[in-house]
Amino acid sequence: MKRSGWWIVLLTMLSGWLAAAPAATLLQGAGPASILERAYAFLERQKAFTLEAVTVNEDIYRDKMVVEVRHRIRVDLERPDRVKVRIDGDSKHRDFLMERGRFIVWDRQYNLYGELKTPETVDGTLDYLYDAYGIRTPLANLLYSDLSQRLKPKARGYYFGLRQIDGVWCHYLGFVNALKEFQVWIQAEGDPLIRRFVLIDKSTKFRLHSTTDIRWVSVGSVSGKPFALRLPKTAHKIPVEPAK
Repeated sequence: MKRSGWWIVLLTMLSGWLAAAPAATLLQGAGPASILERAYAFLERQKAFTLEAVTVNEDIYRDKMVVEVRHRIRVDLERPDRVKVRIDGDSKHRDFLMERGRFIVWDRQYNLYGELKTPETVDGTLDYLYDAYGIRTPLANLLYSDLSQRLKPKARGYYFGLRQIDGVWCHYLGFVNALKEFQVWIQAEGDPLIRRFVLIDKSTKFRLHSTTDIRWVSVGSVSGKPFALRLPKTAHKIPVEPAK
């Protein structure tokens, strides 16, 4: 192919990309922090949603190497007082139910469950479980009703342009401090939904990564009737011990 032919191919590919990319490329003066805050504010306004996610977390094996742990997570949230989380994967098979002052966690692999009385709201329950019992709820960083204040970016951040996640154009943003990096992909057209985020722990020599890819099943309502949790008669109740 002659040199001019290569230029024709290149221009054709470039024009196709520009046609497919959304107009939001210019951002209209919005910086990375404001794009992230807009995504948080959108989630705050939703009375309910259902999402499915795949998480890949890195862990240290015998202080010698990094291994990956993968899980599938489904979240059904109905503000202000109901959320159910189901997790399945390499190391966990559990259900979490928070409903109007009641919390149940059921380990389906070992058929064990624990139950607690908690604050009435999802926000209050998430804080109570972590502060009193050291329980980290999967994807809690998407569940609070005050995300834009609670997780307000403390740095200006970086904008890396538009990227496609599962065929959806997204703003690719990054935020960094001395100990951690946070990268996030936010839908550029329509609702500003978070499609992927990555956390990088820089406090160890291994620089552990945690990656979460999200598929939004429904926004504004939950899908199906998700809040029923029927424990088998053979399930054994165990105490939930406070954090020490």
